[in-house]
Amino acid sequence: RTQPRTVVRGDAYGASGTSFYTTTEKQDSYATLDDILETKCKDNKMKTVICEMLGACGEITEALRSALVTVEGSANTFGDAQLSVDVIADELMWECAKNSAVVAYGASEEEPEIKKCNPDGEYTICWDPLDGSSIVDNNWAVGTIIGVWPSTSGTGADGLLGATGRDQVTSLVALYGPRTTVAVALDDGVYEFWYGCTP
Repeated sequence: RTQPRTVVRGDAYGASGTSFYTTTEKQDSYATLDDILETKCKDNKMKTVICEMLGACGEITEALRSALVTVEGSANTFGDAQLSVDVIADELMWECAKNSAVVAYGASEEEPEIKKCNPDGEYTICWDPLDGSSIVDNNWAVGTIIGVWPSTSGTGADGLLGATGRDQVTSLVALYGPRTTVAVALDDGVYEFWYGCTP
């Protein structure tokens, strides 16, 4: 099994003290992703899937900064025209899922068919690789939405059929704008992390 292309370093994401308004005063140091996960996420496999998904969001961030936005000439199964950035983001998410240490199955809005990833994995993940991509060319914020379920949640081998939102063990919502922020559901609530944040 090959390793994911991006390994999230502890300093790649910083914990955000701000959401809508800047109220955090300058400090000598700030919590890192590792700091927060150590205290707010007790399950090591959950930490792994979160870090893998954050790595994919980091790669999507870099791709959005450099990719030319063009129409692919194809549509997803819902009839939405695919843009180059949709395809790039989806390929990065599939690469992450297929090389994951803990993801058993994956499905995408672009390809809403559950596919096997790691036979030893524990989770089924579903994602919208680039929500709002039709406005990305205007330089407006777009995002990635990821849901994570135990692969035994519902019925069937993939565990997704019949699974509900209450069965989710975590979710991530990335927002790509002037900064990349990712909201992550942890043991006791939702935490926001900034990609590439250096205080």
